[in-house]
Amino acid sequence: MRFRMLGPLRVRGGAGWTRVAAGQQRVALAVLLVHAGRIVSRDQLADAIWGDRPPRTTANTVAAYVMRLRRLLGGHVLVTRERGYELTAGEGDVDADVFERSLATARRESQAGRLEVAALRLSRALNLWQGQGAALADVPETPALAARVTYLEQLRLGAEEEHARALLDLGRHGEVVEALRRLAEEGPLRERRWALLMTALARCGRRAEALETYQRARRVLCAELGVEPGPELRRLQGDVLTQTLAPPSPRGPATLSVPTLRPEPGRSFAPVPAQLPAAVGHFTGRAGQLARLDALLRPGDGRAAGVCVVTGPPGVGKTALATHWAHRVRDRFPDGQLYVSLRGYGTPVRPGDALAGFLRALGVPAGRVPSDVHEAGGLYRSLLTGRRLLVLLDDARDPDQVRPLLPGGPGCLALVTSRDRLTGLIARDGARPLTLDVLSDPEAHALLTALIGDHLPTAPQTDPAHPCGDGIAAAPGAELARLCGNLPLALRIAAANLAARPHTTPTEYAATLATDPLGGLDVDGDPRTGVRAAFDASYAALEEDARNLFRRLGPLPAAHVTAQEAATLIAAAPATAARLLRRLATAHVVEEHAAGRYGLHPLLRAYAAEKAAAENPAADAAARAAPGTAVEP
Repeated sequence: MRFRMLGPLRVRGGAGWTRVAAGQQRVALAVLLVHAGRIVSRDQLADAIWGDRPPRTTANTVAAYVMRLRRLLGGHVLVTRERGYELTAGEGDVDADVFERSLATARRESQAGRLEVAALRLSRALNLWQGQGAALADVPETPALAARVTYLEQLRLGAEEEHARALLDLGRHGEVVEALRRLAEEGPLRERRWALLMTALARCGRRAEALETYQRARRVLCAELGVEPGPELRRLQGDVLTQTLAPPSPRGPATLSVPTLRPEPGRSFAPVPAQLPAAVGHFTGRAGQLARLDALLRPGDGRAAGVCVVTGPPGVGKTALATHWAHRVRDRFPDGQLYVSLRGYGTPVRPGDALAGFLRALGVPAGRVPSDVHEAGGLYRSLLTGRRLLVLLDDARDPDQVRPLLPGGPGCLALVTSRDRLTGLIARDGARPLTLDVLSDPEAHALLTALIGDHLPTAPQTDPAHPCGDGIAAAPGAELARLCGNLPLALRIAAANLAARPHTTPTEYAATLATDPLGGLDVDGDPRTGVRAAFDASYAALEEDARNLFRRLGPLPAAHVTAQEAATLIAAAPATAARLLRRLATAHVVEEHAAGRYGLHPLLRAYAAEKAAAENPAADAAARAAPGTAVEP
């Protein structure tokens, strides 16, 4: 049997290339191929196919899919093992494996100075790709395959650049100009492509076009990422400006300082991962927090210091901040950026699985990734030694999920986001904490204006009931921001809902939020995106005694509560109540506003009251009758 992963998934047997008809069966086959030669458990297949919504008949359905695949592949290719299934494939049976080996061979040929052979092997490797689509192009997207697909795509992009570089080194600059122009248009954020195109143009005597190419690259990088071109592109611009460049003779020496196929001394040809997710649009505020993150970078050499943990309540914008900053400083990490969503408050990603994805992204063939998490962690840290990478670990649940993924070298920075304070990482691993609160009033209004300026009143509105005096002007959108509690997720959902309902005014929508804040912040057609869904994940992660206290805090009229008052609510000792309040604060579902005094964000208070009413209809009356909970002035 032969298998194609580079493009649409295809299988070749005696009757030629065949498509697996059912999408879920394609997912199962793709997972088995990614783990070829290793056992894939039934749970792994189920998680890849259905995620956190498996059917009731999961085991039987997985078995049925495997049976159908076995009819197509043969029993000797897809074997049942004690703990799952194993797909066996020969050395040349999977095109992705052939592609990786061809790249490695081409690089060895180039290092040996055999550029003609290297260019030929790179061309043949790229010809293995079917069309311009991604790997596994017709396989439904699933987190179980995302890392492998991204890794293969990065290899392909790098191979295209190395092939062009080899042709330039051979003096064939004239025939690669248009190909490089296409590559730069397809991957405008890859600076190396612009550098190669500038080199080809300059060697063809097209100096003005080379300089215009630099300016275009600069405009793209500034517009998309907010960064200036890196040192290599700037140095190349200077070469074009100051040198009189004549086209070199065929096979002549390179005359410009541009990236080459040969590695620098002491450096390998390991891929440069670029896994950061897209930055959130209309990022607003957070100047102080961005400055604290900037301080993690050592002045001068750009090296990073250790580990930083960004924590805060659900929906406060931890991922948005981390991703925005990561894009802003990506040029300070020339060896790449690794990213994984650890799904700490959904179905948590196991550290071994995250390590496997990182190792593949760093150039380790899938068949050579250690199955033991300690061995994989040791290999991971070894590969990062002497390199400068940014590792973004998003949505972590606890320190044990994070520790195996931390780099060991001084040149790397791990940026962790979590709803939990992850105090263990601070105490044991020297992590630096950065806690996010809701936006300030000006920041919240600025975000709303950026998102839905056209929907907000163009003139200030008057509010006779304002406590500062009759007729005082209220900023447009201020009431909407107040009802959202300045919580970034709530503000973005409110903006999206208003944009989707053009006949609803901000005043009408604000009235809805005033009576039903959580219902008004649901997202039609996407129940997992709403504010209530974000709170659900944090609530589900709490222990039952902590959930019980959280529910009882919701109906309270008081702005704050002490351990003594909380003990009355749950009929427990003050020490027990204090421990539970600390647990809720660690999970960021309550905040300690002053020593020993805890309060809830307005939307979390509404959520707690909703839970109390749903799980114990008498809780509201009991809480309001509890002593020592008078509303504070």
